[in-house]
Amino acid sequence: MDTSALEDIGLSAAEIKVFVTLLELGDSKAGKIIEKSGLQSSSAYNAMNNLISKGLVSYIKKGKIKFYKTANPETILDYIDLKKGEFLKLLPELKARQAEKSGEGAEFFKSYRGIKTMLFELLKNAKKGDIYRTFSIEDPEQYEKAGERVYRAVKQLAKEKKIIMRGIFHEKTRRKPTKTSVMMKRYVDFSMPPQTTILNDKVVIISWKDEPSGILMHSKEIARQYIDFFESLWKIAKK
Repeated sequence: MDTSALEDIGLSAAEIKVFVTLLELGDSKAGKIIEKSGLQSSSAYNAMNNLISKGLVSYIKKGKIKFYKTANPETILDYIDLKKGEFLKLLPELKARQAEKSGEGAEFFKSYRGIKTMLFELLKNAKKGDIYRTFSIEDPEQYEKAGERVYRAVKQLAKEKKIIMRGIFHEKTRRKPTKTSVMMKRYVDFSMPPQTTILNDKVVIISWKDEPSGILMHSKEIARQYIDFFESLWKIAKK
């Protein structure tokens, strides 16, 4: 089971493991949860207490023994709404404290979550009809993992914004297009630069090896040069 969506709403690895274990076990004593989850006792108890405070786990006492149980998984939606409401209250103060950034510069991001944040930043000010150009991931294994953990959400946001998406991919990653595909694709059979995406005056360069890392650059001139390179390669790439 891909539990990255639970990581994205702020649950730790131990909390996710306890939550999923409880879903499978039903009402259970702590010892059974610890045994099945494979967690250390202290980690399991901390995770259970955190899940209780988040309203995702509860317990009942039978005699002196606690039996833990999960809330309905749909309760997670209520938890997300609660956190969203808390954030919206805080947002005006955060924006008031934010220093206005102007001109050119670069920002560094790390981890799958960080890369997703970086790509959302890339899309933040994009408007309908803007063109998202990308030199895609060459390694098939990295391509599949990034698609599942990062790009599904990125493509959905681009679709909502009605952004035009064009990508140059390596033949090793060629897949039969789906009816819901939002990316116009062309293919090459030679090595490309590290994954690079250009949108307006922003350029993103990502390394997916080991722990993903990336740079988001704000530069009209660098973006223009990458766009020119992309367009020249687009003309010779195969459909």
